[in-house]
Amino acid sequence: MQKIFPFIGFLLTLNIASAQNFKPSPPLDIPLVLSGTFAELRGNHFHGGIDIKTQGRSGLRINAVADGYVSRVAVSPYGYGNALYLRHPEGYTTVYGHLNAFYPELEKWVEDQLRDRSKNDGNLYPSPEQFKVTRGQLVAFSGNTGGSFGPHLHFEIRDTKTEEPLNPLEFGIEVKDTRKPDVRGLKWTAKDFGDMGTFKAGDTIEFSRGLGIDLFTTDKQDLANNNNGVYSIEALIEGQPFFTANYRRINFSTSRFINAHINYDLYCSQGVRYTRLYELENNPLKITDTYEVIAPAFRASKGWITVAQDSVVKVEVSIKDYEGNTSAFSFFVSGQQQPIKYALDRTSLSWDVINKMSVGPIEFTIPAGALYERTYDFIVGEKGNGQYVFGGGRVPLQTYMTLKWTLDSTQVPGVGWFLWEANHKGKKSAIAGERDGAVMTFKTRSTGTYELDQDLKKPEVSLLKTTTYARSNSAFREIRLRAADDKTGVERYSARIDGAFARIDFDYKKELLKVIVPKELAAGNHNLRVVVIDGVGNTTVKEYTITL
Repeated sequence: MQKIFPFIGFLLTLNIASAQNFKPSPPLDIPLVLSGTFAELRGNHFHGGIDIKTQGRSGLRINAVADGYVSRVAVSPYGYGNALYLRHPEGYTTVYGHLNAFYPELEKWVEDQLRDRSKNDGNLYPSPEQFKVTRGQLVAFSGNTGGSFGPHLHFEIRDTKTEEPLNPLEFGIEVKDTRKPDVRGLKWTAKDFGDMGTFKAGDTIEFSRGLGIDLFTTDKQDLANNNNGVYSIEALIEGQPFFTANYRRINFSTSRFINAHINYDLYCSQGVRYTRLYELENNPLKITDTYEVIAPAFRASKGWITVAQDSVVKVEVSIKDYEGNTSAFSFFVSGQQQPIKYALDRTSLSWDVINKMSVGPIEFTIPAGALYERTYDFIVGEKGNGQYVFGGGRVPLQTYMTLKWTLDSTQVPGVGWFLWEANHKGKKSAIAGERDGAVMTFKTRSTGTYELDQDLKKPEVSLLKTTTYARSNSAFREIRLRAADDKTGVERYSARIDGAFARIDFDYKKELLKVIVPKELAAGNHNLRVVVIDGVGNTTVKEYTITL
């Protein structure tokens, strides 16, 4: 958003000062090595914390970083998995994600609460007096639960009032880093998005109209070679700042606007995230600031650069990590004569109005504000064999669009209908919908290629063995079952032992249902009843005799 430059120094000083009264200790007893940095560019979101390596292991001791109390416990097969939230009197909340287990007293309370509520997962909120913690106290064990694909600890520091994540490194969490960021790619984009090109540091770009710069940059710390995110970016034109990005604080409600912050088309074509050093029309992010710079020979507005004919200007860009290690480069822009414009027949969609289009049996509705910019050359058409293209997966959406698919006379008698959505790489995702007569309604936050299909097969469920397994870092034991569905996936599940609710911990990555065995069950044989339902309602019910 366009702002007045002199205020940025004041705001940075204010934020740093507010963190000085909170000095957390490290959450792990090993040297901190990062596999992910704060506000790193991720799929549809900015990373909300730092990811700390756990030496490839689960079960490491997690310590409270300061005095406080347990304010929330989250149990989920997705996202942060098992997560712990500690509230501290200084006004901050620390978050510990992908945990294997909680400390024994808390774990017992969690299991009792979920079982009493007949819930497999969810959020629990103990009172401030129930679970007080002190700095350095054992609070959990590290793991690989939720959407984690390798053992690590996801750690956050949030502003308790706003729930906004803050950069943990600004609070004294130390990570050894003497390596400067890498500049890995440079592109320019025409302001009308009709052209794009590659350049190198030191080049002169000859251009006749407004252009923006796209930067591919990553950073590494000393003890690992992970390509992580950077701390700040600043761009100057003839010595005057016109764009800054500071990855110090994010807001979950606007995090999906990362798709406006990066060049999404480049991400689709090259698989890497280029940061736009300019702003799109629909972008409320506070991470970036742009400053109006006007001179006789050039202008920079919202990050877009325009240079007068026969003039040449110097643009400088610097990228820093938290420790201040800096990479810098410069290039030149030369103003050229405006070429003759020819009218082009393009399909375009505006970001600030409702867009409705139809192709074949599908009516698409994109609400106002779902797009990040006016989109030209929007692809719509039929590929044949019942496949329809809408955006081709190369146009991101901030909010959900609606697809209404009218079934033909041969499809109306059928059941189990769902939608395959293929992205720009052809990877398919199943979308379940709602049916009203002959019309199926689906919602999605991405574009792609669409194909209707039927799921008529029940989920496959099988018991791995009739006796229990030990749960890592836990006093409880579990019964394990494999649950898989090849189309719409496992959507719901439940278990009962001898008719009483038993909680399930679902590991979707390994297709495992882990039924938690209550401690009060006596040794001997017991009845286990499991129900598994897929995305369109196909249901499998299995009963087994288990032995404790």
